[in-house]
Amino acid sequence: MTSIVQSRLDALVARCRREVDEGRLPGYQLAVGFDNEIVYAEAYGDAADHNRFHTYSAVKPTVSLTVLELAAEGLLDVDATVASVLPSFGENGKDTITLSQVLLHAGGFPTAPIGAEATDRQQRLDRYASWHTTWEPGTRFEYHPSQAHWVLADMIEEAAGRPYADVITERLMTPAGQPR
Repeated sequence: MTSIVQSRLDALVARCRREVDEGRLPGYQLAVGFDNEIVYAEAYGDAADHNRFHTYSAVKPTVSLTVLELAAEGLLDVDATVASVLPSFGENGKDTITLSQVLLHAGGFPTAPIGAEATDRQQRLDRYASWHTTWEPGTRFEYHPSQAHWVLADMIEEAAGRPYADVITERLMTPAGQPR
């Protein structure tokens, strides 16, 4: 592909607008980049250009990559248990779950509850203690929607001694031209 196919872009924009117009989304921001340029940008519905949105799964690779960098530097060990870094995590039979199992969504806690307390580190650490496994860690893969990456973020904080967001910003986002 050497250029944007306008008909496909038009179809994407029409679909996004329809989602808002039919009440399925309150609004959206859409930006399409091509050849190092933003070729289309629009905010629609209740969204404005200056609004910030949670990127959800788009942040998972940055968290995982930061964990792997710290492991390569010897600050984390992918074969170590999570509880050796975050003691509260080891409660309720989770004491054998390793960092690599969390990275691979094989930790056995895909439905562990985390809600509004996720934004407060101490509340997250306290919440980990109440989690139970659904199946034996390491025996199968099952996507852990957000729980695994909160655990990884807290492991980054322990290894680096400062907030995970600062570490990720410094190591990955700023060098990539994407500061906070």
